Amino acid sequence: MDREKYLVRPFADRDYEPVGRISAKVSPELHFSAEEERHWEAQFLGSHLVNEKWVVEERATGTVVASGSMSHSPFSYDAHKFWASVQVGPGYRGRGIGQALSALVEAEALSHQALCLWTNVRADDPKSLAFAQRRGFRELRRIWVSALDLTRLPPFQATGHGETLEQEGIRFTRLSEEGPDRIEVRRKLFDLLNETSRDVPRMGEFSPISFDQFVGEFDAPAFLPEAWFLAYDGETYVAMSNLEKSLTESDSLRVGFTGTRAAYRGRGIASELKRRALEYARGKGVRYLRTVNDSLNLPMWAINQKQGFVRTFEWSAQERRFPTVEGLSESRAAG
Repeated sequence: MDREKYLVRPFADRDYEPVGRISAKVSPELHFSAEEERHWEAQFLGSHLVNEKWVVEERATGTVVASGSMSHSPFSYDAHKFWASVQVGPGYRGRGIGQALSALVEAEALSHQALCLWTNVRADDPKSLAFAQRRGFRELRRIWVSALDLTRLPPFQATGHGETLEQEGIRFTRLSEEGPDRIEVRRKLFDLLNETSRDVPRMGEFSPISFDQFVGEFDAPAFLPEAWFLAYDGETYVAMSNLEKSLTESDSLRVGFTGTRAAYRGRGIASELKRRALEYARGKGVRYLRTVNDSLNLPMWAINQKQGFVRTFEWSAQERRFPTVEGLSESRAAG
């Protein structure tokens, strides 16, 4: 990288918008607004978590042309394992900018005695895949991004499955009806989320978020309480499936989280909740629903595929291992 033409500097608040524009070019099928990114980091990346970010700026114009980052995962926290990202605007590749950012990320990782870095690379981008491979990353699995065009679905047919579940004692509601501001509702949802999140495939091992972090969901820009569909048995929430606003696509909603307590799985509760979510979206005139599936979560993909979701692209989920730091065992590193 020509240091006379380009400046590497720490990320500043004003950089959310230009970095968001780069992300939109790299992954136009699924990207997030600057407002969402700000909120997400404030909600989940507390003071004890590493969140280092940089941008590359063109000196002549002041244009941000690339970004790099290294951060802990709040959902699989390990003091010595980090998510890393390097994004270079399409018109600025091949100039050594990605190499400079990658070297910076690696140096920062080593300063934190990193055991590994995780990253996602577009599976349909051979140059980026080769770039990651040269830096020691290896694919672990795929992440499928898919979309459902609601305008192409036939009219919904009543299956009677919801009525059958209700006869078995399962009741259905929405968060908007339960009262998202009620502390007892939030506590019950937090308990449901903690139990059901444990089985979600992820890079690294599961670590629960705090209640305060969870409460941040209710102030999120994408929060849509009338599209949080819940199933309960007695006074206990046993399953949920929610949709979120898309601040970058006016005709779309994103699928949030779907989970069922282990004791209630295999009864079609999640499918019924997602069916209700589809009905809601189509009733609101939404054209697209977009979702992300880990390739190891085949049961959830089967539900989505049955509903008509079609893959639009894949991320290659990759890991780079570092030699174990002398005197730092894997058990200690788990922190």
